[in-house]
Amino acid sequence: MNISKPSGRAAMQSLRDYPHVLARPLALCFAFEPIDRQFTAATLIELGFTLDTALLTPSESLLAMIRLQWWIDSLQSTATETAPLVQNLRIACEQQPDMRDRLIGVISCWQDSCHDEQRDSQPGWQALWRLLGETFSVMPDQAAATGRFAMSTDDATASGFADRSNLLALRHMADGVPSHWLYLLACLGAYRRRKNRPDPQPDDSAMLGWHILLWRLGRPPRLG
Repeated sequence: MNISKPSGRAAMQSLRDYPHVLARPLALCFAFEPIDRQFTAATLIELGFTLDTALLTPSESLLAMIRLQWWIDSLQSTATETAPLVQNLRIACEQQPDMRDRLIGVISCWQDSCHDEQRDSQPGWQALWRLLGETFSVMPDQAAATGRFAMSTDDATASGFADRSNLLALRHMADGVPSHWLYLLACLGAYRRRKNRPDPQPDDSAMLGWHILLWRLGRPPRLG
């Protein structure tokens, strides 16, 4: 995937600036990846947050469905689009021929959630993490489980991440391959549980950067 450094950095900055408490922490988990992976991860994760907003903001499910359909229409359209996220999605689709259909499948999971009384977007996020795993040559189920562990504080998601040895196993999986994001996502999940903070606070951002550097060097957090 041929992505320029300015495009990759702009996509990462857009994710970091997204008004969601997990946007910056998730962006930091991809800070050590090659620029093309940073671009793809930032674009897809920002899409996930944007789809959450489209799903949860309207009072009527039909309005949510219309907002979500707009994203599918934008991916299928050839009309000029100035929205940066749509532009980045189209670039990703141009670089990977099957990406458009896969993204439409992910968005469809959010549409299915319109019929759920709670409008739970977890199936959509699981599909998005699986797509990232497939794109980055990681087992899709492992990517989905790790992404859910990073974003949720539900103890039921902690299976497979019980101690530091489990986290380090993910790190060793990435040795020799530019793919430490999975390990750092798991470290983020463990850190959030250890700090007993379901949602990182804004003043955590600078400190979290230092923590992620330590995790990258092989010193993951403890769960207990």
